[in-house]
Amino acid sequence: MILLVDDAKFTAATLNNFLWVAFTRVNPSHDVHGIDSFVEKKHWGCRGGLVFDARKKPHHAPELVQDEEVSRRVDGIMKDLKW
Repeated sequence: MILLVDDAKFTAATLNNFLWVAFTRVNPSHDVHGIDSFVEKKHWGCRGGLVFDARKKPHHAPELVQDEEVSRRVDGIMKDLKW
């Protein structure tokens, strides 16, 4: 499996990052290719590795960025709650 990504350092940092990038940024009908690919009796296959294009696409939603001020306020509220 060959994974094309925008940010290899982020992708390799944790298993969660890898899974997120590999399986949310890939549309199987458009972004999966194979080395030495072929079609035999209406079935697609390849003799080499699978190539997943997991780069960001223009139609993807922007990434969520955590706002530190909001996080501090939520932490303060949660600390004061009696569980």
